[in-house]
Amino acid sequence: MFGYVQIDKLELKVREYMTYKGYYCGLCMALKHNYGNLSRLTLNYDMTYLVIILTSLYEPVNNCSNCRCVAHPHNKQLMIDNEVSEYCAALNIMLAYNNLKDDWKDERSIKSLLAMMLFNRGYRKAKKKYPEKNEVIIKFIKELEELEKADCKDIDKVSNVFGHLMGQLMIYKQDHWKQYLNNIGLYLGKYIYILDAYDDIEKDKKNKSYNPFLLCEEENIEEYAKNLLNMNLSFLDSELDKLPLVKEKPILDNIIYSGIKNRMRIIFDKDDCNKCNRLEETN
Repeated sequence: MFGYVQIDKLELKVREYMTYKGYYCGLCMALKHNYGNLSRLTLNYDMTYLVIILTSLYEPVNNCSNCRCVAHPHNKQLMIDNEVSEYCAALNIMLAYNNLKDDWKDERSIKSLLAMMLFNRGYRKAKKKYPEKNEVIIKFIKELEELEKADCKDIDKVSNVFGHLMGQLMIYKQDHWKQYLNNIGLYLGKYIYILDAYDDIEKDKKNKSYNPFLLCEEENIEEYAKNLLNMNLSFLDSELDKLPLVKEKPILDNIIYSGIKNRMRIIFDKDDCNKCNRLEETN
């Protein structure tokens, strides 16, 4: 479900792009140092966004270094990490493990079971460090599972659950900013869930898997999905304006106003191409 919150590389300055990569690589290294090499397989762009927005808000001391890694053995890469990177690395491994656990329970996926075994040590370490966040993840994944089993037709209701999950994970400290961060996570999480569901319509139809868009009674699914997505992006934009974000603001703006919208455009363009191909085959 993750991977939709990305940058628009072409619209970033070189320095901004290198900084973004630095946070991404810093999160990757935080996973390695805290939870082992294999934990880096769980790395995603969405958690990098969380690192950057919390870093921009709280401005912790950044540790900057140039290192080689498995992905880049020949050239040293800029790595930026801080206390927020450590927090997001823990969230990363806990989300990945609980999603795999859910897949194993629902589908008896051997691949998911084997992955769980590989991440088990790192997961136990992460949940010991952030037990309350682990309980939040378990709670909302269970709620999602129950709605999916009930074939819930209301995509707003289902996406709300994932939104509340992201909202709780976005809260880094119990302070003045927690409600704003919770709201940002809510709308971002709803956006991710809705876009992922729309992106998976054909696959889920073929596999006879749950998808709220396959159950809803709207005549124009594409238009309905676009309206939901744009509404949540509008709410997200409004909440972001309430935070005093200065550090890395250009990168955050690029992700929200360009990167996310580009990803949405690609998915809808792909859907239009598929419709044209099916029409040509019919004719």
